[in-house]
Amino acid sequence: MLEKIAGTAFPSSFPDEDALLIGTGRRGPTDAEKAELGELAAKLLLVLG
Repeated sequence: MLEKIAGTAFPSSFPDEDALLIGTGRRGPTDAEKAELGELAAKLLLVLG
């Protein structure tokens, strides 16, 4: 569901829990995670609901 809202997949190295926490703004991505996210990092704080 999160990837559908984002319009793209999260990196496969992200566990589901981390993708959910980062994608919804409950946890900020580390510098390494930002690098993996690329352009998606700028789109994050996805709203579910």
